[in-house]
Amino acid sequence: YQSYCGAQIFDAIGLKSDFVEKYFTGTATLIEGVGLDEIATETLSRHTDAFGNDPVLRNNLEVGGEYMFRMRGEAHMWSPDAVASLQH
Repeated sequence: YQSYCGAQIFDAIGLKSDFVEKYFTGTATLIEGVGLDEIATETLSRHTDAFGNDPVLRNNLEVGGEYMFRMRGEAHMWSPDAVASLQH
């Protein structure tokens, strides 16, 4: 198999331009957003939620998304069956 790497036919959405320039050099970014400081803060917060020392809060990690599939939740086009059909 042959593949082409480095085409950069995508835009970075929701990342600060200085972050993109440093870590994804040459990638276009028109919609600014978070940078390394915000990513680090969010990562540490989630790590503390998941692995904190308080036994009551130890398993209190939030789902982190609005569209996650839930057995008795709201129906969306992105069901596990739909995603599996697209992948195979």
